[in-house]
Amino acid sequence: MEEFDYEKLGLLCGLEIHQQLDSKTKLFCRCPNKLQGTREPDFTLKRFMRPVLGEMGTYDEAMLTEYEKEMTIVYEGYNDVICTYELDETPPFECNDEARKIAIEIALLLNSNIIEEMHVCRKNYLDGSVPCGFQRTMILAKDGYLELENGKKIGIDILCLEEDAARKIITKEKTNFFRLDRLGIPLIEITTKPDINDPMECRECAERLGLLLWSTKVKKVLGSIRQDVNVSIKAGTRIEIKGVQKLDWIPILINHEVSRQLNLVEIKEELQKRNLKDGDLPKKPIDLSKVMAKTKCGFIAKGIKSKKKLYGINFTGFNGLLGKKLMEDYRFGTEIASKVKSISGLKGLIHSDEDLKKYKFSDVDIKTLKDNLKTKQGDCFVLVLGNKKEVDKAFNIIINRVKYAFKGVPPETRRALENGNTEFLRELHGGARLYPDTDSQAIINNNEEIKVIKVDLPEYPWDVIKNYSKNFKIEERFIKDLIFTGNLTIFNDLIEIYPDNPTLIITTLLETSTALRRDGKDIENITETDYKDIFTLLKKKEIGKEAIEEMMSLKADSPELSIEQIKEKLKIESISVEELKKVINEIVKNNLELIKEKDMRAMGPLMGEVMEKVRGKIDGAIVSKELKNALQTKLKELK
Repeated sequence: MEEFDYEKLGLLCGLEIHQQLDSKTKLFCRCPNKLQGTREPDFTLKRFMRPVLGEMGTYDEAMLTEYEKEMTIVYEGYNDVICTYELDETPPFECNDEARKIAIEIALLLNSNIIEEMHVCRKNYLDGSVPCGFQRTMILAKDGYLELENGKKIGIDILCLEEDAARKIITKEKTNFFRLDRLGIPLIEITTKPDINDPMECRECAERLGLLLWSTKVKKVLGSIRQDVNVSIKAGTRIEIKGVQKLDWIPILINHEVSRQLNLVEIKEELQKRNLKDGDLPKKPIDLSKVMAKTKCGFIAKGIKSKKKLYGINFTGFNGLLGKKLMEDYRFGTEIASKVKSISGLKGLIHSDEDLKKYKFSDVDIKTLKDNLKTKQGDCFVLVLGNKKEVDKAFNIIINRVKYAFKGVPPETRRALENGNTEFLRELHGGARLYPDTDSQAIINNNEEIKVIKVDLPEYPWDVIKNYSKNFKIEERFIKDLIFTGNLTIFNDLIEIYPDNPTLIITTLLETSTALRRDGKDIENITETDYKDIFTLLKKKEIGKEAIEEMMSLKADSPELSIEQIKEKLKIESISVEELKKVINEIVKNNLELIKEKDMRAMGPLMGEVMEKVRGKIDGAIVSKELKNALQTKLKELK
């Protein structure tokens, strides 16, 4: 990862964390707070979206961008767990009190000031994820902080309590399909101040916020927490990076964004050096369909033959700029193409900073293009193939994006990609999308209620991590994993039952369960009660620790069976140490030649043979100890 002088660049980062709360019902209706998984929906509903004016009488730019995509929306719902509120046919019910109290607890842990009188606002959404076109949200707390390990305090700007949006199932033929079971699930949004000045510091802050949240009553499943990163440098502007799925992505995404902004600023400076003006940019493209009908470029010839249009535009003095690298495997031409794809739906564009021969253009083709576009040395041209409507939209995007190159870095919301790069998602949302909700009354957070919650706040997770690591002699990373997988509570229960081996409990909860999941086992079928029953059998020495994985595997496949029934089905019967000694002595007696040849090195093969007979019936450590004693005794006899 490339290193930059972040202080010199004036790097500022902030986080937006969205976390679902584990209340019984949704925020503004009484439908269950539960996803329906892959269950087939009972009904569908089609809607079309259009932008509306915000409170200040202006349209939000991001909303207009979404509208330009001309998407159709289909909602999928269930008769038994979706009500008319989710369909925007009924006003909101009263705010969920349980969710509000969970949010207050989180706000107090973040040292925030609780808002006494909350007002519900509408936040416009035009991507179709909310049927009514807006999300209900309210500011619950302000001006808190989160302390990092080095003592630095990262400011918490605001904490909002709001509804989650519907979950997108698929996009098909310019239609977005959304499932309504997630819509309305209580969610908190935590926004930090831009106090973060280093990529690794941002990662630590995100991890601490995640640990703190997962120490409270929130949903602890994949997808229940989402994080966005805001990044800016002095010479650039604020960029929101959405969909940062993993903590380890954060430093790479920030570094790549710093690189992107620096190089966009360099393009701006280069344009100034070349004495180019945005007012000199061409206003419209040229139709090249007839002159390029017999091109050697196969897909263009085929496209023109199928009545598509090939248009081109020449940017005077832009040679080398669209080919300029902004970040790893990403050039300015890529940036323009990704915005075209996002808004118009066209898959890409061709520009003359590329190697045109890779598209099979002949020398005659290239000369024809240059002649018709009046391209001279030092210029750069862009080609787009599509129907007339798509092409017109694409060139409008291209011209506007090239025009912004004279200003530097455009404020955008960008989608995080797994390789550490980002791509255009939409224009950066502004305040114009927020306005009061006329259907909802003010909500009061009274001081007495806050005092009661404050008395019973949980211990900070980083303190828990240090204490557990010290008390149980376990690496801190394993305790973090217990918190992030939602397994800390069951760990506490199991350590009460089986205090002899904390490492075995952690291995079972983290590693064995992960291995079985990779093998396609449905680990969710193993309940906390099942784990308790397994470790109770272990405590009673009715099974050996080697039986745990086999029992978990069968329980995952057969959830209707109890742990006792699984034990019987697997024919697991405990044996005493005396019975074990008889098995060992028999195996030692049958392997005298091996023992004579290998001495103590025979321990490995013999251990495997013994375990075949006693696996799961007695602890492997006891087996190893008794076999070693028997082998040493036999070697003395043989001498």
